[in-house]
Amino acid sequence: MAKLKNIFIACSVVLIACLLAFGGWQLFGPATDPSEVKVASSTPKQIQLTAVGDSLTYGVGDATNNGGYVGLTKSDLEATGQYQVTTKNYGVSGDTSTQILNRINKQAKIRTDLKRANIITVTAGGNDLMHVLQKHFLTLSEKQITAGSAAFQKRLTTLLTTIRKENPSAPIYVFGIYNPFYVYFPKMTAMTNSVTAWNQATQKTLQQFKHVYYVDIDSVLSSGDTAANKASAKEALKEATSGEGNPLIFSQDHFHPNNAGYAQMTKQLMKQIQATKKEWE
Repeated sequence: MAKLKNIFIACSVVLIACLLAFGGWQLFGPATDPSEVKVASSTPKQIQLTAVGDSLTYGVGDATNNGGYVGLTKSDLEATGQYQVTTKNYGVSGDTSTQILNRINKQAKIRTDLKRANIITVTAGGNDLMHVLQKHFLTLSEKQITAGSAAFQKRLTTLLTTIRKENPSAPIYVFGIYNPFYVYFPKMTAMTNSVTAWNQATQKTLQQFKHVYYVDIDSVLSSGDTAANKASAKEALKEATSGEGNPLIFSQDHFHPNNAGYAQMTKQLMKQIQATKKEWE
């Protein structure tokens, strides 16, 4: 019995010593820097992507009806396991830069979603250029293209300024335009030169703004990664009406991207998004 009592006393002494040592460490030991405490979280970060623009934002030509590059960008971001993405798609087919701006000014819902956005994308300019080409189709000159581009750049500046008033910090990714007819008519240099000059002017305009980035799609969509050496315009027209030619362009209108084309647009956009991750995360 005495032996059991001695064991109990010894255990009590050890326990008391441990408690005193722990208390002393808590009182006099080095303090833990809260910044050094990292709590692992498996909860994806909430991200909102607000897209404004024309038919390229709407997703004309996307057979899945998933909003073209908007839906694909959401999928790419969520595939990392780090983000849960909400998308707001304000693309309207046929809209010029003026019409896009008017919708923003008139629709409070668009302005609200611009305010909430972590990422903003813009497609504009393709319809503006097409209006110039249609107006001066038979008498198209470099002077007319330059004048049309200059007018568009002023409208683009107003559009971006308006978006910035709603959201001063989110990065804005502005897509360039492309030449959907290049594969069919590679020798129509006027169209190619017009698109190139238009995109160069757009890039210069974007330099006026902070956290606004150019997304090049002309280099991937116009050529379609195909050889464009047609013997004649007649052969090119025959191929166009047969639905062949540029494998990245929607065969029903030979103008908008198809699913593969939107995948290329998304790839170009994701390069810029990943390169500027600190600005939207």
